Amino acid sequence: MVKEDMKVFSEYIYYLDKEVSDKIAIDFALIDQSGFYELYQYKIDKTYWRLEKADKYQVQFLVRMESLNDWVNFDSRNLEIGLLLKTRGNSIKKCIWAGCGEISLQRIVYCELHAYLEMGIRK
Repeated sequence: MVKEDMKVFSEYIYYLDKEVSDKIAIDFALIDQSGFYELYQYKIDKTYWRLEKADKYQVQFLVRMESLNDWVNFDSRNLEIGLLLKTRGNSIKKCIWAGCGEISLQRIVYCELHAYLEMGIRK
């Protein structure tokens, strides 16, 4: 997360933690709500961001929107999988999913794709 108030968010996706939540409360304006999502505008650079509404069992993501067209149905899975890989990192072992052979994530036995899609691991 960028600490200085005048800098923009440099990534396209973040896990919702206390630091991000505090930043939203100060520097974002709620624009719209629909279904399981809220749409915010970042006051500093006027970009739009989608936040999943709180769910006790789900990891929440703050995702930058490239377009407001159908923002509710934007598929952020590739960004979420990329964030999982970035935060976990790779190990030197192979994924144990049948026939995969990709490098697994650190501290688990699956690659980021199988961890996310098959095992439901988000963070």
